[in-house]
Amino acid sequence: MSNQGDQQSGAKPAHLSVGDFHLDRHDERLIGPHGPVRIGHKAFMVLLTLADEGGRLMTKDALFDTVWKDISVSESALTTVIRELRRAMGDDSKQPKYIESVYGRGYRLIAPIEAVAPVGEAPSATPTSAPKQSGGTGSPPRILVADFDVSALEQGASNFVIAIREEILLGLSRFREIEVIDGDGDVRGDGSRDYRLDARFLPQGKGFRLMTRLQRLGDGAIVWGETHQLDSDQLGSGIEAIMRKIVGAAFPALDQDISIGAAAAGDTLFDRYMVAKRRSLNAQDRIEAQEAARELEAIVAAKPDFALAYPPLVRLYNIDYGYTAFGSSGAVERGRALELAKAGLAADRSHVHAYTVLGFCHLYHEEFDQARSCFLQALERNPYNPVRLNEVATGMTYLGDFKQARELFEQAYGIQPQTDDANHEDLGRLAWLEGDLETAHAHFVQITDASIWSQLCVAVTTTHRSPKKGEKAMQRWKDRVHKNWHRPIPPDDKEVFEWVKFHNPFEDDAGDPIFELVADALKL
Repeated sequence: MSNQGDQQSGAKPAHLSVGDFHLDRHDERLIGPHGPVRIGHKAFMVLLTLADEGGRLMTKDALFDTVWKDISVSESALTTVIRELRRAMGDDSKQPKYIESVYGRGYRLIAPIEAVAPVGEAPSATPTSAPKQSGGTGSPPRILVADFDVSALEQGASNFVIAIREEILLGLSRFREIEVIDGDGDVRGDGSRDYRLDARFLPQGKGFRLMTRLQRLGDGAIVWGETHQLDSDQLGSGIEAIMRKIVGAAFPALDQDISIGAAAAGDTLFDRYMVAKRRSLNAQDRIEAQEAARELEAIVAAKPDFALAYPPLVRLYNIDYGYTAFGSSGAVERGRALELAKAGLAADRSHVHAYTVLGFCHLYHEEFDQARSCFLQALERNPYNPVRLNEVATGMTYLGDFKQARELFEQAYGIQPQTDDANHEDLGRLAWLEGDLETAHAHFVQITDASIWSQLCVAVTTTHRSPKKGEKAMQRWKDRVHKNWHRPIPPDDKEVFEWVKFHNPFEDDAGDPIFELVADALKL
């Protein structure tokens, strides 16, 4: 039935415009100026309910009665959905264009609302075919590795340049999250998720200067660039070093750029995965995290061989829904995580992340030999990804192999030489296990955005240095645990200690230096 027919029969319009956005009631789609926008079911229903009110105020109670009906949820469920809608529509709560919040009462839409024809159809037209379905599986981002510019070099340097380019192609091909195109020219019509890696060689003293950049094909934006210096007497070892740095830096830059644009993604499985993955990493509360988990579950149910969707889903189940609800991971969640991790690896045995994810699942189940095997296979399959290297290093830390852990952390730093909060936490924990509490504390206090674990580490190492200051820091940490606990009744100190051990799966007595000081700080 057409939109026009809906209005004539007295039914609610099937299609509405809200400012620059189009709502398809029956297909449950939100379409923005740049295409479909992926939002959760509850977010769509709240937006549609507000649109049906034609800009009138809807109280919070009315929204709960309409969208959640007989389900009892807290007020944070609604605020989380409103935040999701603002993010998806590019709205600002302080200067809104779409959703106005009436403090203490509810919400209204302030953008123009109209009944419209389906997207791509004239207002008076009658549909002759079924609504457009999902765009299929979709494709991962692609990197076109162009021919390198050697115009400034002498002809004899061509073999050296060919070797570097081949190594870069091989290195990038190990990342299952991307497709690598060898050659010049366009790889997709609009270049919406395509990139081009360029390199230019210039003479520099007795060697070369290599200028590389990663460019987004859609709009020409440069998302990453670096310059590398190589002396003529270092050509043998230098090729490997340059390749590691280029490959290890280009992929994280691309991944971050894709993630930033995920909210404007289309409706393919890959687009849905990108949105759900980002939500799983950025979830502010358990409701958001569980929405991401449900979407990822739906993706793997629809296409079990879509290997990329498994790791972020396993992570949510293993670690308290991304540490949004402390203590919520138990035997059931960890069992489901292990099942999914095995299925993810079976779907693509070349996907390195699948090995590290399964490795951590084995750690959590105290299957240490299997964990070690997974981490070593991940290392063998892609030694150029600094994120995976850090994961393997962390795994080796839990297995008590501190020497190899430190070597891998250093290897990852050599590829991507920057120390962020995660690096300080990893290196601080390793120094602590090695018996160097002063170095550990020095790392921990440099962390700017403290995770629940780095805050614990700061509190415990501070207690070791100054019991009075440490006691206050420990209380602040416990307050945070209690506030974010998965049930209203907070845990006692013994339960907190067991929770700490549950999320730090050391083999044998490798974790004793940490657990002993944590127990002392909790006065157990």
